[in-house]
Amino acid sequence: MAALPKHAVIFQHLHRAIKRGEFKDGDRLPSETALARRFGASRPTVAQALRELQHMELVERHRGAGSFVRHAPASAGTLGLLADGLGATEMIEPLSVEIVRAAQASGWNVVMGAAVADRSPDLIAREWADRGVSGVFFAPIEHHPVRAAVNRALADCLTKRGLAIVLIDRDLGEFPERSIYDLVSIDDFFAGFDLAAHLLERGCRRLVFTARPSFPASTDLRVAGARAAVERVAKAHLDFVVGDPAEIAWVRKLLKQTRADAVLASNDATAAKLLQTVQSLGWSVPRNLMVTGFDDIRYASLFSPPLTTMRQPCATLGAAAVETMLGRLRQPRIPARRVLVRAELVVRSSTGAH
Repeated sequence: MAALPKHAVIFQHLHRAIKRGEFKDGDRLPSETALARRFGASRPTVAQALRELQHMELVERHRGAGSFVRHAPASAGTLGLLADGLGATEMIEPLSVEIVRAAQASGWNVVMGAAVADRSPDLIAREWADRGVSGVFFAPIEHHPVRAAVNRALADCLTKRGLAIVLIDRDLGEFPERSIYDLVSIDDFFAGFDLAAHLLERGCRRLVFTARPSFPASTDLRVAGARAAVERVAKAHLDFVVGDPAEIAWVRKLLKQTRADAVLASNDATAAKLLQTVQSLGWSVPRNLMVTGFDDIRYASLFSPPLTTMRQPCATLGAAAVETMLGRLRQPRIPARRVLVRAELVVRSSTGAH
């Protein structure tokens, strides 16, 4: 498993210490200089970890005095988390865990539920209102033939019930539409840009971006970012193809027609299937073809070979989602916000790293 970035290591250490009671309410944390020395990090890296604790309302920072523990009230209320099955999309589960952690750190309880496309949206909204929630984190339904209409209907019904909404991971409609709700996600455009730039730096010039049918709007953004990177390099080219990476005939045709030297799969699960199919055809990864994905799901480092991917910083996203929700509850009439967090490139053996 790739090592965590330094700021995440420092964040986890301090977060655990606070939750275990090693630092009490009002206690001063070690200085940035002391933490930098202890973890072999720069002061800006330490400051980033402290800012994340501050966003979770666990820490107060006072210029010239330092950072102090600030425990949230025992219970500020209840929030809901509504997702497409919670197990249907690999990234929703770890992101949900971080949202719950961040909400609890701010004194809020979180109840969870599944977004079911064949149920009445008004009935679902009524159930959430009856549970006493103040707002709902909503990960829109992804795999449904008319998902945009279903997602909008559900969001409309939640709004009519007086519930605040913060979208997580993706927007309601299709690219490039934008809804009227707050959104917290990775910056999918730059995730695509950064991953394509990595492949171009490795010498690849015939790139293919592949996705399964009914792909979400986040895939369109990742493709747009990858195209932007490719357009900056002479003689580089990007194809976008849709199909089933587990179908041997389809993958054989893709490789023959595109003469690809690198593939960007729309997510790690798609990349995993593609790796298996490509290798069954006798291709060696990365010698004959480099393969990459998005998300850095928990078993991406266990693929053969381990997968180069764009990591979703779930702890940061969870804290940002809670901060956005609390801001929406405090000021219901402020304009909708898009909070986009930069994903992290994790380089592994599928692109030739050792």
